[in-house]
Amino acid sequence: WNQYSRSPRQISMAVVTDKWAGSFDCDVCRRKRLMADEFSKKALERHRRDGKPLKCKACVQSAEESERAAAAARRTDQSAMNETRKCSICQAQKEFCHYNRNQWNKGEGKSKCRLCVEKALADESSKQAQSKEQKLKDTRAKVDIAKTSNDKATILAAESELAALEAELVTGLKPVRMNRGGRDRTGRFRNSGGRGRK
Repeated sequence: WNQYSRSPRQISMAVVTDKWAGSFDCDVCRRKRLMADEFSKKALERHRRDGKPLKCKACVQSAEESERAAAAARRTDQSAMNETRKCSICQAQKEFCHYNRNQWNKGEGKSKCRLCVEKALADESSKQAQSKEQKLKDTRAKVDIAKTSNDKATILAAESELAALEAELVTGLKPVRMNRGGRDRTGRFRNSGGRGRK
């Protein structure tokens, strides 16, 4: 091993993710270096594609609550406030103030009340978090099993998979599996074995 090489013990060290910092900032609450899990997938996609400012999940929820309170307090348009509609989820007949504008505009039979929308978002977020946690748990167990084999290649493969999952938690980017050969700058396939490609 030279001074730039990593020993087997270093390769096998677990990554401590609770000390990691992300690279995303919330434009509303001004918190810095947040991990990708603090934002919705759509918000991250828009940010990467168009450079739009990010709003964390906590700020989105706070804005929804403020909008609901403001809608409930408004009494300027009595005709709209007195109009009722059945929520397509809970089937409860509710007034206009219990729906956000987008849901109300969907029309009768398709509108979801604010409470049902928020519950659906919370349930989806919880399912995603549980799924990610279970996947990490399973992969950590896979690493432990690999270590008992004392096979460096097996250990490295298992730990690489774990590192990719932990990195995804921080960055929000899914790992990409590269082809073994790949292409060179001319677009031709490289061959690691040195033989020509037919």
